[in-house]
Amino acid sequence: LSLALAEAGADVVVNYYRTPQEAEETKAEIEKRGRRCLLIEADVGSRLENAAMIDQIEREFGRLDILVHNAGNFNEAPFLEMTEASWDSSMNLILKGPFFLSQSAAKLMLKNKSGRIIAIVGNSYFENWPDFIPHAIAKTGLAKMMQSLAVALSPYIQCNAVCPSTILMADDDRDARQRAKRGETGAVNDPQAQTYVERGVTLHRGNPDELAEMVVYMAGCSGFLNGTILPLDGGKTIL
Repeated sequence: LSLALAEAGADVVVNYYRTPQEAEETKAEIEKRGRRCLLIEADVGSRLENAAMIDQIEREFGRLDILVHNAGNFNEAPFLEMTEASWDSSMNLILKGPFFLSQSAAKLMLKNKSGRIIAIVGNSYFENWPDFIPHAIAKTGLAKMMQSLAVALSPYIQCNAVCPSTILMADDDRDARQRAKRGETGAVNDPQAQTYVERGVTLHRGNPDELAEMVVYMAGCSGFLNGTILPLDGGKTIL
């Protein structure tokens, strides 16, 4: 996603947490594309660290045009075994953190009376996963937050959410395990064509590049697109 935004012409701020090597590798790739890159290590679940991150962005770039909420975790456990710590972990990272990060970011965006806030929600918005309930509730709240902010920040900042279904991973075994945990039975039956069968219907299985393409589109399309919760799933939600 960071590389796709860089290729579209954006200077990029990469927020990372405890992954310095991967962050440096991403920065190098962005700079190869002729764009500036600022790395900031911050816990997105922390209101204070989020505010400090936006302050650093303002000092470095003077403005912020696009904010993408992409942090997430999967605290897996049956409902009767879910702990308060796991609940809090999901809510802090997926919902509370993005709320206050959006607040700080919007204050900077409004100085230029323009901006885009985009949330990557996932298909837990449309589906129910019994072993990932806090995750699904937090992601659903994040989608509703985008709609609320679309109204609160109109007409200057457009806020939208994209809900991709499970995407095709390079590690096919890991991909299959993750899909099974979510109760998805449709196996990829043609990896080259990226298709699978769900309820007797052959559907397209997306990949990370297709998700990035949609986020880049949302970041630069007409301001008429606002408050949208967009399924990106090859038609799975309409079956």
